Amino acid sequence: MKLLYTKRSPYARKVRVIALEKNIPLEFVDEDLQKKSQRLLDANPLGKVPTLVLDNGTTVFDSPVICLYLDGLDDKVIMIPREKDERIEVLKWEAFADDLMTAAINLYMEKVRHPNDFHKDFSATLEKNIYSAYGYIEKNLPKLKDFNLASVAVASAIGYIHFRLPHLKVQGALSQWFEEISKRPSMAQTIPVA
Repeated sequence: MKLLYTKRSPYARKVRVIALEKNIPLEFVDEDLQKKSQRLLDANPLGKVPTLVLDNGTTVFDSPVICLYLDGLDDKVIMIPREKDERIEVLKWEAFADDLMTAAINLYMEKVRHPNDFHKDFSATLEKNIYSAYGYIEKNLPKLKDFNLASVAVASAIGYIHFRLPHLKVQGALSQWFEEISKRPSMAQTIPVA
Protein backbone atom coordinates (compact mmCIF):
# COMPACT_ATOMS: atom_id res chain seq x y z
CA MET A 1 0.00 0.00 0.00
CA LYS A 2 1.14 3.53 -0.76
CA LEU A 3 0.30 6.61 1.28
CA LEU A 4 0.36 9.84 -0.71
CA TYR A 5 1.06 12.49 1.92
CA THR A 6 3.15 15.45 3.04
CA LYS A 7 5.44 15.40 6.05
CA ARG A 8 3.68 18.43 7.52
CA SER A 9 0.06 17.32 7.14
CA PRO A 10 -1.60 16.72 10.53
CA TYR A 11 -4.23 14.59 8.79
CA ALA A 12 -1.54 12.36 7.27
CA ARG A 13 0.21 12.23 10.63
CA LYS A 14 -2.81 10.50 12.17
CA VAL A 15 -2.67 7.86 9.45
CA ARG A 16 1.07 7.39 9.82
CA VAL A 17 0.77 6.93 13.59
CA ILE A 18 -2.03 4.37 13.20
CA ALA A 19 0.07 2.43 10.67
CA LEU A 20 3.12 2.50 12.95
CA GLU A 21 1.14 1.41 16.01
CA LYS A 22 -0.44 -1.46 14.09
CA ASN A 23 2.84 -2.34 12.35
CA ILE A 24 1.27 -1.97 8.90
CA PRO A 25 3.93 -1.40 6.25
CA LEU A 26 3.21 1.55 3.97
CA GLU A 27 5.22 3.03 1.15
CA PHE A 28 5.28 6.79 1.71
CA VAL A 29 5.09 9.05 -1.34
CA ASP A 30 5.77 12.69 -0.45
CA GLU A 31 3.62 14.97 -2.62
CA ASP A 32 4.06 18.63 -3.57
CA LEU A 33 0.67 20.23 -3.07
CA GLN A 34 1.71 23.34 -5.01
CA LYS A 35 2.46 21.23 -8.10
CA LYS A 36 0.15 18.25 -7.73
CA SER A 37 1.39 15.13 -9.46
CA GLN A 38 -0.74 13.24 -11.94
CA ARG A 39 -0.37 10.25 -9.58
CA LEU A 40 -2.10 12.20 -6.80
CA LEU A 41 -4.83 13.59 -9.10
CA ASP A 42 -5.50 10.11 -10.49
CA ALA A 43 -5.80 8.71 -6.96
CA ASN A 44 -7.86 11.61 -5.59
CA PRO A 45 -9.47 14.06 -8.06
CA LEU A 46 -9.32 16.81 -5.42
CA GLY A 47 -5.57 16.30 -5.06
CA LYS A 48 -5.80 16.05 -1.29
CA VAL A 49 -3.56 14.21 1.11
CA PRO A 50 -3.54 11.78 2.67
CA THR A 51 -4.71 9.35 0.02
CA LEU A 52 -4.11 5.63 0.44
CA VAL A 53 -3.56 3.52 -2.68
CA LEU A 54 -4.21 -0.17 -2.05
CA ASP A 55 -2.19 -2.88 -3.75
CA ASN A 56 -5.06 -3.55 -6.16
CA GLY A 57 -5.16 0.14 -7.18
CA THR A 58 -8.26 1.04 -5.18
CA THR A 59 -7.96 4.39 -3.42
CA VAL A 60 -9.13 5.35 0.03
CA PHE A 61 -9.20 9.00 0.92
CA ASP A 62 -9.70 11.40 3.73
CA SER A 63 -7.92 10.61 6.93
CA PRO A 64 -10.93 9.42 8.99
CA VAL A 65 -11.77 6.79 6.36
CA ILE A 66 -8.12 5.73 5.97
CA CYS A 67 -7.78 5.37 9.75
CA LEU A 68 -10.94 3.23 9.86
CA TYR A 69 -9.64 1.10 7.01
CA LEU A 70 -6.21 0.54 8.58
CA ASP A 71 -7.63 -0.17 12.02
CA GLY A 72 -9.98 -2.77 10.54
CA LEU A 73 -7.15 -4.76 8.97
CA ASP A 74 -6.47 -6.63 12.21
CA ASP A 75 -7.30 -6.68 15.93
CA LYS A 76 -3.73 -7.00 17.26
CA VAL A 77 -3.71 -3.33 18.23
CA ILE A 78 -7.07 -1.56 18.34
CA MET A 79 -6.97 2.20 17.76
CA ILE A 80 -10.73 2.65 17.31
CA PRO A 81 -12.80 0.77 19.90
CA ARG A 82 -15.26 -1.79 18.58
CA GLU A 83 -17.87 -1.18 21.32
CA LYS A 84 -20.45 1.34 20.03
CA ASP A 85 -20.34 4.05 22.74
CA GLU A 86 -16.55 3.99 23.05
CA ARG A 87 -16.23 4.05 19.27
CA ILE A 88 -18.48 7.10 18.92
CA GLU A 89 -16.53 8.90 21.65
CA VAL A 90 -13.20 8.29 19.87
CA LEU A 91 -14.60 9.29 16.47
CA LYS A 92 -16.13 12.41 18.01
CA TRP A 93 -12.69 13.42 19.31
CA GLU A 94 -11.18 12.75 15.90
CA ALA A 95 -13.76 15.03 14.25
CA PHE A 96 -13.10 17.72 16.87
CA ALA A 97 -9.35 17.47 16.30
CA ASP A 98 -9.81 17.61 12.53
CA ASP A 99 -11.82 20.82 12.92
CA LEU A 100 -9.03 22.22 15.11
CA MET A 101 -6.53 21.30 12.38
CA THR A 102 -8.68 23.08 9.80
CA ALA A 103 -8.85 26.23 11.92
CA ALA A 104 -5.06 26.19 12.35
CA ILE A 105 -4.44 25.62 8.64
CA ASN A 106 -6.83 28.44 7.71
CA LEU A 107 -5.10 30.79 10.15
CA TYR A 108 -1.65 29.85 8.88
CA MET A 109 -2.66 30.20 5.22
CA GLU A 110 -4.31 33.58 5.81
CA LYS A 111 -1.05 34.93 7.21
CA VAL A 112 1.03 33.30 4.44
CA ARG A 113 -1.15 34.67 1.66
CA HIS A 114 -1.48 38.13 3.20
CA PRO A 115 1.54 38.68 5.47
CA ASN A 116 1.11 42.45 5.65
CA ASP A 117 -2.64 42.85 5.29
CA PHE A 118 -4.18 39.65 6.67
CA HIS A 119 -7.80 39.82 7.74
CA LYS A 120 -7.43 40.72 11.41
CA ASP A 121 -10.98 39.88 12.52
CA PHE A 122 -10.91 36.52 10.73
CA SER A 123 -7.52 35.69 12.24
CA ALA A 124 -8.58 36.82 15.72
CA THR A 125 -11.68 34.62 15.52
CA LEU A 126 -9.61 31.59 14.52
CA GLU A 127 -7.13 32.21 17.36
CA LYS A 128 -10.04 32.53 19.79
CA ASN A 129 -11.46 29.23 18.47
CA ILE A 130 -8.10 27.51 18.94
CA TYR A 131 -7.83 28.75 22.54
CA SER A 132 -11.42 27.68 23.17
CA ALA A 133 -10.54 24.22 21.84
CA TYR A 134 -7.52 24.09 24.16
CA GLY A 135 -9.79 24.83 27.12
CA TYR A 136 -12.19 22.07 26.10
CA ILE A 137 -9.38 19.55 25.63
CA GLU A 138 -7.76 20.43 28.96
CA LYS A 139 -11.08 20.14 30.79
CA ASN A 140 -11.59 16.70 29.23
CA LEU A 141 -8.04 15.30 29.44
CA PRO A 142 -9.20 12.20 31.38
CA LYS A 143 -11.09 11.15 28.21
CA LEU A 144 -7.77 11.17 26.34
CA LYS A 145 -5.86 8.97 28.80
CA ASP A 146 -5.89 5.95 26.45
CA PHE A 147 -3.62 5.96 23.43
CA ASN A 148 -6.06 5.56 20.56
CA LEU A 149 -7.27 7.54 17.55
CA ALA A 150 -8.76 10.23 19.81
CA SER A 151 -5.48 11.07 21.55
CA VAL A 152 -3.53 10.67 18.28
CA ALA A 153 -5.82 13.12 16.48
CA VAL A 154 -5.70 15.72 19.26
CA ALA A 155 -1.91 15.45 19.58
CA SER A 156 -1.53 15.71 15.79
CA ALA A 157 -3.58 18.91 15.78
CA ILE A 158 -1.53 20.43 18.61
CA GLY A 159 1.70 19.33 16.94
CA TYR A 160 0.68 21.11 13.74
CA ILE A 161 -0.15 24.28 15.66
CA HIS A 162 3.23 24.19 17.41
CA PHE A 163 4.89 23.71 13.99
CA ARG A 164 3.04 26.43 12.05
CA LEU A 165 1.77 28.80 14.76
CA PRO A 166 4.32 28.65 17.60
CA HIS A 167 2.80 31.72 19.28
CA LEU A 168 -0.23 29.51 20.05
CA LYS A 169 1.61 26.76 21.95
CA VAL A 170 -0.34 24.93 24.62
CA GLN A 171 0.31 25.69 28.29
CA GLY A 172 -0.23 24.09 31.69
CA ALA A 173 -1.71 20.62 32.07
CA LEU A 174 -2.38 20.38 28.34
CA SER A 175 1.29 21.11 27.64
CA GLN A 176 2.30 18.33 30.04
CA TRP A 177 -0.09 15.89 28.37
CA PHE A 178 1.22 16.86 24.92
CA GLU A 179 4.86 16.49 25.97
CA GLU A 180 4.16 13.04 27.39
CA ILE A 181 2.26 11.72 24.38
CA SER A 182 4.90 13.18 22.04
CA LYS A 183 7.48 10.81 23.55
CA ARG A 184 5.70 7.77 22.15
CA PRO A 185 7.84 6.42 19.29
CA SER A 186 5.06 6.64 16.68
CA MET A 187 4.46 10.30 17.58
CA ALA A 188 8.17 11.14 17.74
CA GLN A 189 8.76 9.60 14.29
CA THR A 190 5.98 11.66 12.67
CA ILE A 191 6.72 15.18 13.92
CA PRO A 192 5.85 17.59 11.09
CA VAL A 193 8.75 18.98 9.09
CA ALA A 194 8.91 21.56 6.31
